[in-house]
Amino acid sequence: MKNVDELEEGITDAMAKTTALVVKRKVIQNGKKVRQTDDLGLKLDYLSIQLSSIASLTLLAIAVSGDEKSLLSKAAVVAGLFTEDYPDDK
Repeated sequence: MKNVDELEEGITDAMAKTTALVVKRKVIQNGKKVRQTDDLGLKLDYLSIQLSSIASLTLLAIAVSGDEKSLLSKAAVVAGLFTEDYPDDK
């Protein structure tokens, strides 16, 4: 039995499923962009974004499948799923 004063910091089942669906949608959308464009540079950009999204899904799976006390099981991991490394376009 858990102490009432303990703080639950893990990713809930509903949060994990919702996040996975959002990221999966992003993977599919970028796959469509890859197939629709003829510009090789854009194809590579879209593929890079798609691979980052797939990596996010993998990270999410690891975060929810392991030890509840591991660093990856903290809810803060969700924030990292949606960040991408883009140089400032000017």
